[in-house]
Amino acid sequence: MKAKKGINKKKAGIRSGIVIALVIGIMFSYATVPHPQITQDNRGWHVIWEGNLVQAAEADPGSSVGGILEIFFINHSATPDTTYTVNDSSVFETWCTAGGLGYVSADDFNLELSHSTLFDVVVRVRGNATQCWRDTQWQDTDLRIRWTCADLSVGADTVMTGVVSQNDSGDPYIWMNFYDDNSGSGFSLTKDSSADITSIKFEAYY
Repeated sequence: MKAKKGINKKKAGIRSGIVIALVIGIMFSYATVPHPQITQDNRGWHVIWEGNLVQAAEADPGSSVGGILEIFFINHSATPDTTYTVNDSSVFETWCTAGGLGYVSADDFNLELSHSTLFDVVVRVRGNATQCWRDTQWQDTDLRIRWTCADLSVGADTVMTGVVSQNDSGDPYIWMNFYDDNSGSGFSLTKDSSADITSIKFEAYY
């Protein structure tokens, strides 16, 4: 009986030692493993420019200023995500003219468009470093255009789809084109009708 008790004590001692070692190991690993830190992000969407079509395009917003460059009423495209990556306003202008449509490159401007012709609306912009530069590169997702045109059945502050036309970290701006193609169907005006674009907003997330 005494021999058995000695063996039991030895086993108990081994088990206790293993438990203590495990506890120390767990404490050590908890102390050395880094834990994620939660920091507050105060960035948010800011309206850079807001107005109607008559006020909107300025062609050149000014030195070092990001803003709306031109607005195009352009022949409807079945492949907008590739078609509207062009980084040349004159190309868009040529397409608009050829289709009997038009573009706005200055404020105080109204347009006459060919009726019964399918078109997309494209807003060309550039963003500067204050508006969309983070982590040593341009952030195209930090820019957006929202617009409103009840006459074309476009609801309030509808977000346009953006495509990058030039993104080079050595440039002072990023250039983007935002379009609405009416969910792939294009827009059109019937004869003697008109459409009033009541709001265009150029916004940046910073």
